[in-house]
Amino acid sequence: METGNSIGDYKPGRPSINHTMIYNENIVVVGAEVHDKKIQNKLMFMAQAIRRVKISSVQTVIYFKQGYSSNMIIEFEKSLKNYKKDIKILSIHNISELFNYINTGYKTKGNDYRTKPDVYGNIYKVKNIYIYSHGLPSKITFLLDWDLYKEQNKIASNETAQANELNLKNYKLISQKVFNDASIYSFACRTGINEEDSTDVELLWGDGNSLAQNLANYLKIDIYGYARRSNYEETWGNWADRRLLNMADFDEKIFPKERIKYDDEFRDYKSKEIFLDDKKYPWQPQGAYRDVKAGDTPKGPPQKLLKYTFKE
Repeated sequence: METGNSIGDYKPGRPSINHTMIYNENIVVVGAEVHDKKIQNKLMFMAQAIRRVKISSVQTVIYFKQGYSSNMIIEFEKSLKNYKKDIKILSIHNISELFNYINTGYKTKGNDYRTKPDVYGNIYKVKNIYIYSHGLPSKITFLLDWDLYKEQNKIASNETAQANELNLKNYKLISQKVFNDASIYSFACRTGINEEDSTDVELLWGDGNSLAQNLANYLKIDIYGYARRSNYEETWGNWADRRLLNMADFDEKIFPKERIKYDDEFRDYKSKEIFLDDKKYPWQPQGAYRDVKAGDTPKGPPQKLLKYTFKE
């Protein structure tokens, strides 16, 4: 039995009778964005997914469709294909489809290529999962505020926000058998803090009964998550990036024959920015310029991405 990396839309050759190949699959999961009212944040999860594909070995991207326009989806998928032409892209409507894919490799129940060889003798194990979504203490809220959004926009849908959380009640729906030396990275708010720790000051905060710790204990893999809120405000660049660009523009007016170099990377990035849906929502085909970071609240827990490991 051998191991290797999955290559996205893999098209195997002839089957081998006595040979089993195990492939590792790295998955990015993108939650819906119908909660944040700032237009610059509408596509922040999708932008971070693009960045992850650029910097990591990713075979599959899964996204919740709710709240994204057809233009947004087209641009998102085009960017993904630009950076990895054979990447597998799946749109889903609910968390059941996500559980099914993690557990079997298919959105719907049926075949299983996580634990059993397919007709070509291949097994596809989950290596890493990267999650970009909203969150509450010990909840990853893939459809946060969907109930209000669909009512305001007169959308017919049986899906609810609460039914599409990964939380302390349903995390064991993820199979323990599908991972291979794996980790899960949650870039949602407060995955690593206990459910009852919901104020902005948690000096006596706990993580022993958090979603992150429970997942680590149950799956026996490393889980990375924030005990604080996560902060996506630097997705399109931070204050210093924009300030340097303004300074360079000013210097070039004073010294028109001089080439100002210290802003070249961000200048090139900004030059490719486009606006979608009546030029309302900013989008970068290159994805996010900077990574997600830990937020300012709640006060008490460390301001960084924390690692949760298996505990007896």
